[in-house]
This record gives sequence, structure tokens and C-alpha cells, in this order.
Amino acid sequence: MENVVPIKVREPDEMGQLIGKPGETLTETLRRTLMEMIVFGYFERGFRLYPERLAEQFGVSLTPVREALMRLAAEGYIEGVQRRGFHVRALDAKQVVDLWQVRLGLELTAGEILIERMRSGSLSPDALGVLDDIMSKLESSPQTIEHRPKLSLNAEFHHRIVELSGNDMLIQLYRGIQMQLIGEWVQRGLQSWRNRLVDEAEEHRSIVRSLRAMDREAYGAAMRQHIGRSLKDALRDLEAHGPG
Repeated sequence: MENVVPIKVREPDEMGQLIGKPGETLTETLRRTLMEMIVFGYFERGFRLYPERLAEQFGVSLTPVREALMRLAAEGYIEGVQRRGFHVRALDAKQVVDLWQVRLGLELTAGEILIERMRSGSLSPDALGVLDDIMSKLESSPQTIEHRPKLSLNAEFHHRIVELSGNDMLIQLYRGIQMQLIGEWVQRGLQSWRNRLVDEAEEHRSIVRSLRAMDREAYGAAMRQHIGRSLKDALRDLEAHGPG
């Protein structure tokens, strides 16, 4: 399926370049690009974002830049201060909790729809094979896998579950929360993620088993366990970075 393409983490020399996706509005492309630049340290905390300069840098008009900045401010990734403009801020615990709660709701709904599709015969259980392939890649070299490939594969696993729901609005909403980028932001510079690979692998297997069994209750329990544990770890990682 082509509805969802997991976010590709760009290399440092690519940052600052506006790269769109099919069907994406210019405002959303700008929002995603600016968020990547914030996450990967292109802007320092407190850096002032001037709409006029960004519009000139990206070769676009001022209106979509302002709209993208207002969306990022509403989501808490930058701070909008009257007469002082927009400034990059640090991620805080409330943002992490809010985001993981939204993620849980979307993934629970996606899995329930996916199960109903298989029960009705509109989706073959063979479609779950893509999840097996991703898990095999994640588990093939747990001691040597690098952080970004691991994040990319993990994001793809969850994207595919949402994708298999076949619900286009749900897919778009899930794409918008950009979990891979947030994971990179929270875990940047830490190695604690590697100690969780065994637990993550077992949680992924439980999720897929429940989907194959078409068991909504088991799926809900497995997904709540997985995302609940992930949230606790994300908050620990955030705390490890210290203030700011």
C-alpha cells in the first residue's frame, strides 16, 4: 500500500531543504520540515524563527510559513510570544504524555478496524506478513543496529498497522503526529533505547499474535502494555536530559 510512507530521517546536509510529499499541503510540508530542523538541532533552544527569513530561505510566500509556525506553536514545539515572535522551545513531559495518549487512541482504533476487516473478509490475514518482515529486521541484529534505522523500522511497524485499517482519515491523523521524529528528539544522545529491544520485540510479537487471532480484547491489552511502557521510558529519557 502507498497511503503511508514512514518519515525518512534526513541527514544534516539535507536539513533546511523543503521536501514535500504527494498530496501534502505546503503548510504541512513546512511544518514537517521545520519540525525536523528543530528535532535534529538545526535551531538551538530559544532561537527566534522569523517568518520572513524562512519564507525567503524556502522560496515560498509568507502565509503558509506563518500557518506552519502557528501550528507548531499550538502543538507546543515552539513558543509564540506577542511582539517577540516565535522561539524554539524544549520538549516537556506534558507534551510527551499528551502525544502518547493520542497515539494510543489512534492505534487502538486502527487495530480494531483492521480486525473487523479481516473478520469480514475484506482484508486477508496474509496482509499481516508485512509486520513479520519488519520484526525480523528489527530482531536480526539487536546488538549492532543503529538508532535511526531502529527508529525507522519501529515507526514503520506502527504505521503499517494504521495503514491496514484502510481508514484514510485515521492514516492522515497518525501521520501528523510524527512519532519517529519525537522518538528521535526524546532519545537523542542516549543509549538507553538499546536496553529495551528485547521487551519491544516481545511486545510487537504480542500485538501481531492478537491481530492474527482477530482478538480485539487481546489486541487492546497488548497495545496498551506496549505504549504504556514506551511512555514511561520516554519520560525517563526526557528527565535524563535535564532541564532545557
